[in-house]
Amino acid sequence: MQGKATLADHPIHPMLVAFPIGFFGAVLVSDVISIWGNPGFWPHMSVWLIAFGVVGALIAALFGFVDYFTAPMPAAAKRTATTHMILNLIVVAIYIAAFFVRYGNPISTLGYVLTYIGLGTLVVSGWYGGHLVYVGLVGTKPAKETTVEGRSAETMRAPAQRS
Repeated sequence: MQGKATLADHPIHPMLVAFPIGFFGAVLVSDVISIWGNPGFWPHMSVWLIAFGVVGALIAALFGFVDYFTAPMPAAAKRTATTHMILNLIVVAIYIAAFFVRYGNPISTLGYVLTYIGLGTLVVSGWYGGHLVYVGLVGTKPAKETTVEGRSAETMRAPAQRS
C-alpha cells in the first residue's frame, strides 16, 4: 500500500521524518545541558534546532501529503493517517510559535512550555505514524512482491520459516 512519493521504490516520507524528530528531541537535550553548561550558548542552540526541525517537518510533510492522497488505504487506516497528519500540523504550529517566542528570549518560560507540549504531541503523532506502518502496513508491499537481488521474500526466509 505505497503512495506515489517514493525513491527507488522506497517511501520518502519515513526517510525524512527522522530529521525533524531528531531536531525536536535535541531541543530537550540542549535545554537540559543549558541548566548545567553554558547558559549563553545552549538556549540559542535550541532556537536553531527548532528552526531546523520546522523546516525538516515541512519538507517531510510534503511527501506525507502525497502519500496521504495516493496510497490506497482502508477507512480505518485513513482515519489513523488523518489523525497523524492533524497532530503533525499542530506540532509544526506549536514549534513555529515556540521559535518566535524563544527567538527574542531563548530562555522564555512560555517558549519552554510550547517546546515540550510540541514534543509530547510529536510522540503521540509518532505512535499513530508507527501504527500506520506496523499495523496498517501503509507504505509497505506484500511479501510476495518484495525481492532482494532477484530473490522473492519466500526464498529469503530461513528454511525453518518456510514450512
